[in-house]
Amino acid sequence: MVLSGSAFAQAQEAEPEAAEKAPAAEEAAPAQAAAPAAPAANGGVADGLRFRFGVAGGIGFFSAANEVGSQKVSCTYYGSDLRFGAQVNNLIGVYAQPTLGYYSVNGSGGLGAGGLLGFSVVADATFIDRLFVGAGVGYTVYNSPGGITPILRVGGYPLMSRSEQKARRKGLMVGADLRFTSLDGLKTIVMPTFNVGYEAF
Repeated sequence: MVLSGSAFAQAQEAEPEAAEKAPAAEEAAPAQAAAPAAPAANGGVADGLRFRFGVAGGIGFFSAANEVGSQKVSCTYYGSDLRFGAQVNNLIGVYAQPTLGYYSVNGSGGLGAGGLLGFSVVADATFIDRLFVGAGVGYTVYNSPGGITPILRVGGYPLMSRSEQKARRKGLMVGADLRFTSLDGLKTIVMPTFNVGYEAF
C-alpha cells in the first residue's frame, strides 16, 4: 500500500504529541496520591481505653446529730482513698474508690471516735487535661452504723505529664470530695474532704 505525502506527515506530527502527553500524565499521578493522614491527638498517640489508678490522702470534717437534734458532735476526719478502673478516653473515666480512715470527736456527744470504711463507684470527666468533675454512689460505715453515700468530686492536676508512647497522663492531683450519708438514728452526715495524691489516667 502506498501512503500519500499528507498522511505520512500527519503520522509524524501525532508521534511528538503523544510523547508530550505521556510525561504530563506521569507528573499528574503524584498530585492525585492520597494526602498523609493527620497525626492523632496527644502528640501522635491515639486516644483509647486504658487502666486508671490513683491514690490520695485527705482531711475532712463532719457533724453528726440524732434525729431530734438533742445531741450533736463535730468530728475531724483523716484518711486515704484508692482509685482503680478504666479511663475510657481522654475525657471519661469510670473507677472504684475504696476509702479507709478514722475520725476524732471535737466535742461531747454520743457518737465517739472511730473508723470509717467506704466504697464508691465514680464516673468523671477531665477537661483540657487539667480539671475534673465526677459523681457516683457508694456505701460508708462510720464505726458501726452505715448507709448509702452519694459522692461528688472536683479538682485538678497542677502538675501533669503525657506519655509519648501510649495514651497515658499522670501527675499530682488536688481535689475535694463531698459525701452525703444517711445513717439509722442520725441526721444525714455531710462530709467534705480535701485530698492530695497521685493519678495515672
